[in-house]
Amino acid sequence: MVQVGGRVFQGPTEIEDENGLKKQTEEHLALTVLNHWEEIPRVGCKLVPEHVETRPLLNPDKPGIEQGRIEMWVDMFPMDSPAPGPALDVSPRKPKRYELRVIIWNTDEVILEDDDYFTGEKSSDIFVRGWLKGQQEDKQDTDVHYHSLTGEGNFNWRFVFPFDYLMAEEKIVISKKESMFSWDETEYKIPPRLTMQVWDADHFSADDFLGKNPHPPPLHLFCSISSSLPLTRFSHVSATMFFFYQSIIQSIKLYL
Repeated sequence: MVQVGGRVFQGPTEIEDENGLKKQTEEHLALTVLNHWEEIPRVGCKLVPEHVETRPLLNPDKPGIEQGRIEMWVDMFPMDSPAPGPALDVSPRKPKRYELRVIIWNTDEVILEDDDYFTGEKSSDIFVRGWLKGQQEDKQDTDVHYHSLTGEGNFNWRFVFPFDYLMAEEKIVISKKESMFSWDETEYKIPPRLTMQVWDADHFSADDFLGKNPHPPPLHLFCSISSSLPLTRFSHVSATMFFFYQSIIQSIKLYL
């Protein structure tokens, strides 16, 4: 008889060997416990036919504190048989460091948001803002093209976005604390998304949002001030473009 988690199990405690002699054993009792493991309170679960072992996962930096548990089974092989093969590394994939570079040359036909106090002329103080999804706190801005009367802005500005990327999962890996009270960082995996926006800079009030980028065409030859050209011509393509397949986008229009 054995008691596990408040549950009492009973079973044979003797076994006959090849000579017909009886000897004490706990194998039958252990097998009975495994066959009824789901009946054990709190930790019980249905086991597969193989003998399943449960082991704690520990971190050497935090001794004595379980970081999780792993269920596994143990196979025993005769010593005279060939080796079962090399051990398999099941470590999580490590993301690779990449850098996305975006060059802002100019804008055209931007909405004129401001009115001159004396002349009544329409103008805008244009700047471009960009960021990667999940990294809004690291957004980047160009300098400001002041007092544009035609909607044209000239910059020749470069954005550089470093990020960690898992190619197998096509996800960006971001590690950050959930709140200011969190002790450890939490890892997030999100799709890579680049957002580009055009804004009107204001001195005494909040900046005004003017527009953002649509689905970009793969080549600058297909760019047009009219948004209907790229959206119609490439309507069979998904609404996003994968930079790891199309590594260089020669031009992106911001349709406003």
